[in-house]
Amino acid sequence: MAEENAEADVVRVIKAAGEPSWPMRLPLPNDLLPNASNYIYITVSDGSDRTYKIACSPKGRKAITLGRGWQRFYHEYKLQPSNILLFKHKGRDDFSVRIFQSSGVERTYVTSGGDSDDMTTPQVQRNRPGAPPMPQHQTGCINVPRSAAAAEVEQTFRSEHPFFTMYITKRLLGLHFLPNVPHFGEAVSDDLIVTLRTGDIFVRVVYARYGGNRRRNCGAISGGWADFLRKCNITDKKLAVFKISSTNSHVDLLVQFVDFE
Repeated sequence: MAEENAEADVVRVIKAAGEPSWPMRLPLPNDLLPNASNYIYITVSDGSDRTYKIACSPKGRKAITLGRGWQRFYHEYKLQPSNILLFKHKGRDDFSVRIFQSSGVERTYVTSGGDSDDMTTPQVQRNRPGAPPMPQHQTGCINVPRSAAAAEVEQTFRSEHPFFTMYITKRLLGLHFLPNVPHFGEAVSDDLIVTLRTGDIFVRVVYARYGGNRRRNCGAISGGWADFLRKCNITDKKLAVFKISSTNSHVDLLVQFVDFE
């Protein structure tokens, strides 16, 4: 992605933390980082201005694998495999990262300060202006697409509930299920009934979490998804904002459809 388009089309990547021994791969356009870049710098959005230098290597043409420095970051921020990381490209090889529980609630940022097996320099202090405070209720993430419209939704949408945003494409409109839905929390069952609501419309659907290690923090909504789209009269591509209003005895998702060009 061209650097001059960064503000209009900011690249965001959402990934589960996974096990610390697993390779962390980030799907990034091959022209995003400077040529021959062997490191990225990530700064946690906690106001501390702590920047970590992490080695990276290309994985094919559209991804990088994080190496030396990643395990130290993982241990110092006490990550759990189910944590969700939202990486935001700030320009060149700089990224900010926010850490969420799998339910979508942003974590408190406490580092361990302890040692780890990865002996690279733990952090790099840079003289950069402090980031403006994040809005209190902005606890969302953009899944797809990486577009100006999606980025604008994330930056401007406000909710008292955790939320995630998905691009309902023409292809998804032709399916009877919605894939790659983030899991709703460690205390939530892997298979359950979810209520989708928008205005006076509500439909009960089936959510099933993916099995195995791959995409372990996502699942699919089926058994009512097509009926929900029909009742909402959704026939063209939309951005859909899913607000997680309840995960106690059952899961309620408040859905808001957003038009975009």
